[in-house]
Amino acid sequence: MKNILMFLVLIMGTHPILAQDKTVTGTVTDANDGMPLPGVNVLVQGSTTGTQSDFDGNYTIEASTGDILIFSYIGMKSQNVTVGANSTINLGMQEDASELDEVVVTALGIKRQKKSLTYATQGVDTKSIDEARPQQDLVNSLQGKVAGLSIQTSGNGVSGSSKVVLRGNRSIAGSSQALYVVDGVPLGGDISNLSPDDIASINVLKGANAAALYGARANNGAIIVTTKTGTSDVTTIDFSSTLTADTGRIMYDYQNEYGQGSGGLFNNASTGSWGPRMDGSSVANWSPSPDINSATPYTAQPNNVTDFMQTGFNMANNVSIRSGNDKNRTFFGYTNENRKGIVAGNELKRHNVTLKIDNKLFNDKLELSAKANYIRTETDNILETGESFANPWRHAYRLPRNIRTSDAEVFEYLALDGSTKQNYWKPKDNGGANPYWTTNRNLNNSINNRVIGYASLKYNILDNLSLMVRTAVDNSTTFREDIDYNDTYVLADNGNYETRNSIDLEWNSDFLLSYDKQINDDFNFNINFGGNSRMAEDKFVSTNNKGLNAPNIFAISNALNLASEQDYNKKKVNSLYTFGQVGYKDALFLDLTYRSDWSSTLPVDNNRFDYYSAGLSTVISDLVKLPEVISYLKLRGSYAEVGNDTDPYKIFRTASSVAGGFIQLDPALPNTNLKPERTQSLEFGVDARFLDNRLGIDLTYYKSNSIDQLFPVSVDPAFGFSTRFVNGGDIQNKGVEAILTGTPIQTNDFSWNVSVNFSKNESEVLRLSGGLETLILDAGNPFFRQFELEIGEPWGNMYSRGFERDDQNRVIVNADGTPSVTDGKSVLIGNYNPDWLGGISNSFRYKNLSLSFLIDIRQGGVIGSLTNAILASDGALDVTTIGRDGTLVFGDNVFGDLEVVKADGTPNDIQTNAETFWASIGGRNAPVGEAFVEDASNIRMREITLGYSLPSSLIDKTPFRNIKLTLVGRNLFFFSNSASVDPEVIVDPTLTSADGYESFSPPSTRSLGLNLKFGF
Repeated sequence: MKNILMFLVLIMGTHPILAQDKTVTGTVTDANDGMPLPGVNVLVQGSTTGTQSDFDGNYTIEASTGDILIFSYIGMKSQNVTVGANSTINLGMQEDASELDEVVVTALGIKRQKKSLTYATQGVDTKSIDEARPQQDLVNSLQGKVAGLSIQTSGNGVSGSSKVVLRGNRSIAGSSQALYVVDGVPLGGDISNLSPDDIASINVLKGANAAALYGARANNGAIIVTTKTGTSDVTTIDFSSTLTADTGRIMYDYQNEYGQGSGGLFNNASTGSWGPRMDGSSVANWSPSPDINSATPYTAQPNNVTDFMQTGFNMANNVSIRSGNDKNRTFFGYTNENRKGIVAGNELKRHNVTLKIDNKLFNDKLELSAKANYIRTETDNILETGESFANPWRHAYRLPRNIRTSDAEVFEYLALDGSTKQNYWKPKDNGGANPYWTTNRNLNNSINNRVIGYASLKYNILDNLSLMVRTAVDNSTTFREDIDYNDTYVLADNGNYETRNSIDLEWNSDFLLSYDKQINDDFNFNINFGGNSRMAEDKFVSTNNKGLNAPNIFAISNALNLASEQDYNKKKVNSLYTFGQVGYKDALFLDLTYRSDWSSTLPVDNNRFDYYSAGLSTVISDLVKLPEVISYLKLRGSYAEVGNDTDPYKIFRTASSVAGGFIQLDPALPNTNLKPERTQSLEFGVDARFLDNRLGIDLTYYKSNSIDQLFPVSVDPAFGFSTRFVNGGDIQNKGVEAILTGTPIQTNDFSWNVSVNFSKNESEVLRLSGGLETLILDAGNPFFRQFELEIGEPWGNMYSRGFERDDQNRVIVNADGTPSVTDGKSVLIGNYNPDWLGGISNSFRYKNLSLSFLIDIRQGGVIGSLTNAILASDGALDVTTIGRDGTLVFGDNVFGDLEVVKADGTPNDIQTNAETFWASIGGRNAPVGEAFVEDASNIRMREITLGYSLPSSLIDKTPFRNIKLTLVGRNLFFFSNSASVDPEVIVDPTLTSADGYESFSPPSTRSLGLNLKFGF
């Protein structure tokens, strides 16, 4: 009997194999946009024969004529296709909003059903990020797409990182930026130089609740990036090429009536435009060159600032190869990128090589994964920002209105003594320079080599028990040199040469023991236990020639007064953690996590900090019958407490070696009783779908409190210290997030999908340290404003000089007609934080033609502009033409929205001249910030793509598997912008206090170009 049963089993088990008589191949695409779909399950109905499509949507399966192939994919409608005589079956799958069992990548790289999550997470569609490639930084591709996410960019030109904040700023002395995790491994740096072509998915874990298992650095949320892998049973080769042109938009309102001079008189050495009206007459040439002495026409040059810009270009080419089988998968990618900025000489060359392998060994008991990503970036002339005299925009924006571009482009001349000198209208000016000298004679070059890699082993001990061990590295080395030619005013009158070598290393090793058990039809659970050892190390060595012995020979050996500097920091954190989930009827889920960290930066008695989270989610629509209009309903709630440490060496007094063999003690008083800071976070949410899933809404309410923060405060210098490090503070953020999705139209040939996101965050400083009521985080620019925290106020109030007012809040005017101004920065001029953020995304598809666009909205907040203050004092702005004849009346023809009174309380009628007025409130050294604050609200067209995929009927008989051509554009235009600058471009994204302050930022840049993709 036993033998008969075994014979029947063998016959039944081998029947499908005996019936297979042909190989069926094809490509599965998204019918919405024609893009390939990876991971589509393809199964022969009634058998165990199945496969999955690769990352290019290709599949191969053995089947017989008459067999039915079942195609299924998360978020798509399952489709059945009967195998006919043709061995090629290509399929376009339709979206199915009712398919809600989506899988997302969460903490530690673990994949989970989205409906089981107890916290807010949002996936980002990555189909277009390698087409409409983001400027500067990969993370900029998320702008306007994620509720609660704020991104500000740097002014460094073609390179630079971004400031990325989820749900508001919270860290007083540390970073409020999100953690980046790639393939389950936290990075030491950001993702600015990763290739968009390598990205498979991006998920944003919001707040401490979502990221508790990543430890202290995930206090501010985490951005989870998963890169592409190899394929099974097929080899594919894909090419992608993108070319975009970048153009700048200068939004300052320049005047073109008056030229160089002062008091209405011409002066060819003036940096301002307070001279007479430009009438075309001949005036003395401004050049100090002995060879340039011909008169020049005194005419307006309305384009002399825009002429400083060039059209930038970005060319990116990528090739990727995917191959493998059931046991081994390999991915190889290479991206070559060349960028030229809108400032001449600002260029970037990047090579990005990735190799990733995944192997199954010993009958699938052992899984080996490894990845190596090498990135080499060479950048010429990274733009300085802000008030730096080496910032070319500082000098370009200030060009007097009569300076001809052709004259300014002659930036140097040969002096009578044979030396090369800067050709500038005011030689040796403190703060002035010819902008073309800056771009040609103040040079820098940076070479960065970055290696990101990991190796992991996973042993499947039992079917439901596994152990993973992994080690990962993120190592970055940078060499930079700065060259300043002789006659660089103030910075390097005798020329200079500087070098800097730096190394940044992050090494993570971790393990994870996982057990998953289905107890019965109703209950299941999983439990995990793991640990991590993290080591972060950075060091640098720099040299500064402090002048050159021989002119313009740039070598350390040519130093006039050589100085050097060396620094080293090291930090270790060891961690243990456990987490698990209990599920009931695949509809009710309870999550629990617990983690302990031991940090080398805290005192031995306080170096351990524990934190935890708990969450509950309920899919009500799976438990009870709801009205037919409600397709899906889920409620969730979670609480988390996350700890944090500080930077190295805060508990010891450090010392530095200075010139002359002396030792200089750090002026900060160490604190040997530091405690870890903590963030307590509470979150509730609802996810609902209506009208057969054609309409959806995801709502979240959150509140977080960051307490016991670590930050320096000032002390009496009489004690021998200037600051001391303390625990204190309670920064609260609370708010709401909403994501609305809909499919107004869905047919076989045409579809329209829309997504709207909205977020509103309110911050408040509840407590500082001891009796401290106000904390100046950073004076910011010492001339314009300072950034303060005040108890009872939102995060980041900005204070500056303001107009004096009487007890009726009326502005007081001086006897000479100029405003009466406060002595110090005592006037609240505003807060940068927006009232709310939003994004509207639309995508349309008609057969093989697709169109998508994204509108990005920011409402509220202010930005202070030092640029406007200086340009007004220079007489360069259009507003300065009013009252040049002495008829300017403050509160009447300028600042007419203010009620201005004289000392006796009567309305102001005192006339003054424009030059005197703007000099009294503008300029660099003591500007009245209140006069130069602008609304930061704006609505912009963030992204557009218009693509066409060649139909399979045209390429089936060619070597090509797919061909797609896409017109792409980013940051194309503003629907509205209240400011004369781009509010999202800031001086330095690494500074906590950079928000809301603009100083000679580069123009907003739009990109327009083409992307071509084809595969074999």
